[in-house]
Amino acid sequence: MRTHDGQQPPAEAALVRQRRDAMIPRMGMRRAAELAARLTGTSFSEATWRAIENGRYTGPADRIAAMAFVVGVTVQELENCNRADAARILHEELRRHAAAEPELAGVDPDATPETVIQLLLRGLDQIRNASGLSDGQKRALEKSLMRSVQQNLTGQLDQIRTTLAIVSGRAR
Repeated sequence: MRTHDGQQPPAEAALVRQRRDAMIPRMGMRRAAELAARLTGTSFSEATWRAIENGRYTGPADRIAAMAFVVGVTVQELENCNRADAARILHEELRRHAAAEPELAGVDPDATPETVIQLLLRGLDQIRNASGLSDGQKRALEKSLMRSVQQNLTGQLDQIRTTLAIVSGRAR
């Protein structure tokens, strides 16, 4: 265990805190630690989350990856923080979750950017954990999310084709 007395927290810890604080609704450390514990299948206390986030303890790669998964820090962002060890674990965790997610059955993880997979997984998780909604309402929202993503991508591709057609028409 390394401590950071009087120093700024490591970049990955600062990024985790920033993302957690920016969540709407804001996620407390206790809830974040509970989600990380569920993800890892091990104990992950609020005190551990707080110590890592505040820079008093430089977390091991598996803890950093779990924290990143919970708050939406990407593989690339972990790599940019010089935490390639945690990035590798997060990459594998994303692949495992995507493979186990029925709504993502048609998504090729090798052809889909990890950030897109991560956003979809987070969106589905938020829907499933929403309070005050029936199972039917949650299922309708899941379908709406997936349909919306597909429609947005289709629209973007149509715009690209149109732009390419205009550009190639001008080039003649």
